[in-house]
Amino acid sequence: MGLKFRRRQKLFPGFYVNFSASGISTTLGIKGFNVNLNKDGAYLNTGIPGTGIYDRKKITDWDSKKQKSLDFSPETQQTENYFLPENLRGEIKSKNASEVTTQGLLELKETLVAANKEMVAIKKEISQLEKRVKNSNTLRIISKVFLIGFLIKWFDNDYLEKKEYLVNLKKQVTECHIDIEIDMDRVLDEKYLKLKLAFDNLLNSSIIWDMTNAVPNDDNRSSANRSIERKPTKISYQKIPFLNSVYEAMCFQNQNGSNIYIYPGFAALFDNKENFGLIEIDELNLTFESMNFLETEKIPKDSKIVGETWAKVNKDGTPDRRFKDNYKIPIARYGELTFKSNTGVFEVFLFSNEEYSEEFAESYNKYIE
Repeated sequence: MGLKFRRRQKLFPGFYVNFSASGISTTLGIKGFNVNLNKDGAYLNTGIPGTGIYDRKKITDWDSKKQKSLDFSPETQQTENYFLPENLRGEIKSKNASEVTTQGLLELKETLVAANKEMVAIKKEISQLEKRVKNSNTLRIISKVFLIGFLIKWFDNDYLEKKEYLVNLKKQVTECHIDIEIDMDRVLDEKYLKLKLAFDNLLNSSIIWDMTNAVPNDDNRSSANRSIERKPTKISYQKIPFLNSVYEAMCFQNQNGSNIYIYPGFAALFDNKENFGLIEIDELNLTFESMNFLETEKIPKDSKIVGETWAKVNKDGTPDRRFKDNYKIPIARYGELTFKSNTGVFEVFLFSNEEYSEEFAESYNKYIE
């Protein structure tokens, strides 16, 4: 009885993500021989480390037709519900996370998908092999009891062989990740530090909501011109499971879709290891807007009250006396942050602290400029 072993090596060795002021790129290979992928295409880098002998050769351009298929023309934008000016209408939701990846990160995404599939396959094999190791050990012990095991070494060898292979597989599971190297100059590093400090402040907002729906208000006696559906949510520092980095991402938890993870250099819409998208940071736009909200719930302690109105009003702003139970409603001012990309990201978050949300938007846009 023999066991066929599959030879495995470290999965995707030397795959790095590099981010600098000039943009984001990925590198596959080792020093002296590697391929670099960026927005312009693929480059083969060869050389002898330590000698100064170095050569860089462009080996392919990205397919211009493919690039165009990923961009939204003005005509397309007019028919999509992802980019709506001023008055939000309908469901506020991005495309499926798997569809929003930008051109420069397609190769990285495909690598991550392949890495995850390999990890799943290895874990399945580990589960099966653990049972076989256990059975082999039982058979080895029985052979010793009946003395045959002292004469025939196959029982010991079979057990040790299976056990060694199991140890190797478990080690490979820990290697199924992608290393991220961040290369930022001093100016870019200072901008990122300011963005991080702004996010730290944003974390202190009393209440954070995910806006999931917005429609025009049909009640012509109400002061509100939009009806908003909002759900309490959270922001925090998180890491995507298969990305190995010294940086934690700024995570915006989405209540009706994928969470947004912001790393230095790129962002991710992430549901799980099978459903995610990667966006170059300079292609994920963020806008801020002050929002006056007719608050019927408790006013957050860090929000400003900028006025009050009536539940039912006349055109001149006076209370409509026809409604016996008409009541006053305070007007609170919140900060609205909207994430958009040409590939289909569309998410809106509402913060009780208007000042912190404006500060974060300013820091973000200075960082990506």
